[in-house]
Amino acid sequence: MVYALICGWINPIVAAVLHWFVSRAQQSDAIASDSVVQSEPVRAVTSVPAGLPHYQKGVEAPFVFREDVTWGWLEYRNGNFQGQKLALKRMVASLGREEDCDIWLDDEMASRHHAELAWHEGQAYLTDCGSLNGIFLNGQQVQGSVPLSSQDCIEIGHQQFGFILAEQKELQADQYDPLVNHTWRSTFDLQADGDTSSPLPAAVVASQKAVLQDETDIFSASHPVADGGYLLIKNGERMGQRLSLDGKEITIGRSLECMIMLNDVSVEQVHVQIYEQAGEFYLRDMAGRNDTFVNEEVVSEVRKLNVGDTIRAGTISMEFGRAARLRNTTMPPIPIARATNGRLVPLHLPSRTKPQ
Repeated sequence: MVYALICGWINPIVAAVLHWFVSRAQQSDAIASDSVVQSEPVRAVTSVPAGLPHYQKGVEAPFVFREDVTWGWLEYRNGNFQGQKLALKRMVASLGREEDCDIWLDDEMASRHHAELAWHEGQAYLTDCGSLNGIFLNGQQVQGSVPLSSQDCIEIGHQQFGFILAEQKELQADQYDPLVNHTWRSTFDLQADGDTSSPLPAAVVASQKAVLQDETDIFSASHPVADGGYLLIKNGERMGQRLSLDGKEITIGRSLECMIMLNDVSVEQVHVQIYEQAGEFYLRDMAGRNDTFVNEEVVSEVRKLNVGDTIRAGTISMEFGRAARLRNTTMPPIPIARATNGRLVPLHLPSRTKPQ
């Protein structure tokens, strides 16, 4: 009777109670782990800025400013390259395990095309390109595209990077060329602007004016003056720059092969062509998308340019003007582009001494 009681009643009851306790403990652990996962902050941008550039396989992204201007750095925080910095100069830099990525990650936790760093309208962005193991920014997992700030910490797999943003005053100083709007003046003008507390005698002034006039006549005879064209950029990254239209055919666009390069997503690779014929300047649309305007009129055929005309390529506006230009002088003109290995690359006058 006792044996039957133990086997038939007590053992089943004890087993049922133990099973109930074990199942309750497992459910509690599962709920706790789910709550940990759900409480992990995920940083994401719900509205990606319009026109944010992205990596295109086989297409080299243009420079944000120019080849020698860096807008940010990625600094290795761990690993064999700890302390080394990678300069960011182009509009988009890709990171991943694929060998054609701009920044190659030797990490099995990294996807082939894991992430992108982009510069858009004065702001740096980090984008997760659907990676398997994700990206962590300052310890928080990110989704989509998020803005970056200086000293942010980026984690991809086992790799840790520190993002350093170049100071805006450095970027503006690198973009500014003090000779762009420089007015060339004579020695007599400089003397006239000097100390007037003890003016020169009238006879000396008259003699200097006569000498200056003779030099001007000789210079004008040997260096004829012709009216050249220029474009004054009204907005965008190159706002305020005055670009000479030197050459029979000037191409304008986003491509590095263009004589005048405009880093803006609204501009086509080759958007506009301006050429000179018989002393006049003409504009031809090269985009073929009805996205070229002169005085807010769509350009569908070749159009002659007049002084004061406003040219718009995409969202970039430029004003056409005419100015006297000197030929065969010892004063070097401000170059726009030169050919290197069959390709045209932008040139910039080194008018500011670089710190050693």
